[in-house]
Amino acid sequence: MFDFIDNLLSGNEDTMAYICNAVLLTILFITFVFIFVLFQQKSLNRLGYKREYINKNYVNVLYSSNWRDDELAVLLIIPGNPGQAGYYQEYMDLVILHSDEQFRACVVSHVGHSPASDNIFNVRDQIESKLQFITEKLEPGTKIHLIGHSFGAYIALKLFEKGIKLEKSILLFPTFDNMGQMPKAANLRMLLRWQSQITAVAWLTELLPGQLKNKMIQFYSAKFSKNIQDHMSATIAELITPKSLNNVFGLATNEMAVIKDPDFKLIKKFKDKLVFYYGMHDLWAPLDCLRKLRKAVPAVNFHIADEEVLHAFMFSSCKKVALKTVEFLTGNTRYDINNLIPNFEEVAAAARADGDLEYDFCDD
Repeated sequence: MFDFIDNLLSGNEDTMAYICNAVLLTILFITFVFIFVLFQQKSLNRLGYKREYINKNYVNVLYSSNWRDDELAVLLIIPGNPGQAGYYQEYMDLVILHSDEQFRACVVSHVGHSPASDNIFNVRDQIESKLQFITEKLEPGTKIHLIGHSFGAYIALKLFEKGIKLEKSILLFPTFDNMGQMPKAANLRMLLRWQSQITAVAWLTELLPGQLKNKMIQFYSAKFSKNIQDHMSATIAELITPKSLNNVFGLATNEMAVIKDPDFKLIKKFKDKLVFYYGMHDLWAPLDCLRKLRKAVPAVNFHIADEEVLHAFMFSSCKKVALKTVEFLTGNTRYDINNLIPNFEEVAAAARADGDLEYDFCDD
């Protein structure tokens, strides 16, 4: 150590060059880290999250611009899986806009998904997180309308079961029926087998500055959807981290194990407050599930989306689903399926032949 100092003070050229290079590399490294953090922060700020402390965990929540108007009823939007609130930003804004701001809204991310966590949270944890949000963050007596998408529909039904007073619940492309038997479950199981490799790739992408990562996501996403907005690419970037993906995969595994036969007694009890919205070719909630639901609860209020509206509607059909949501919230028109689709059984049979409906739950 003393020899090193002596050489440094004596101006040894090799030592000085070594020190200069070390300092230069350190400065470059610190600059890279600073830029990385700055861009990542800008990426998250673009999403407009507010971090809430719920049930001993932090959860990112999106609030509508009119959230502070306490006199308005609340639209609580519960995501599917992945559970980042940012996926629903455009949808939430459109619902508020086209309802003439009759409501204020929020999207509550799934715990462990946003912000990502080392801990893995299961179905019960997600239900408890939404329950705690309602009881801790909303004023007593607040009128609450629930909108549950996909797995979020299952959570919405569980909140009814737990005695939460709700005005209405709109269940979009609901997955609350034997999830592990759905046609898409096979694809999910294949992804789960590659979980380690997928999370390894996600770890490598974390080395990129947030803005560059977003640009790459926009480039590749454009192959599947033409209108990927900044907030959507930022949300996908938020998903593509090892911690977030491990929670997504962990929750999906638990969903397939836990979500079995529907509680039709519960649905029958609250049928006047429930609206079910199914897709024509949804492989997570196929029309056969609707047939099963109608057989168990004949008076259920249901609607079927246009053919081009997909399960992940947020990427391509936000406005269409938002307008239907406003219609459900402000009116109570009951559609007969035979008016929507004149030959429902023929359509269902054709869809089954195409592989869209692989399970016939209802034996007529």
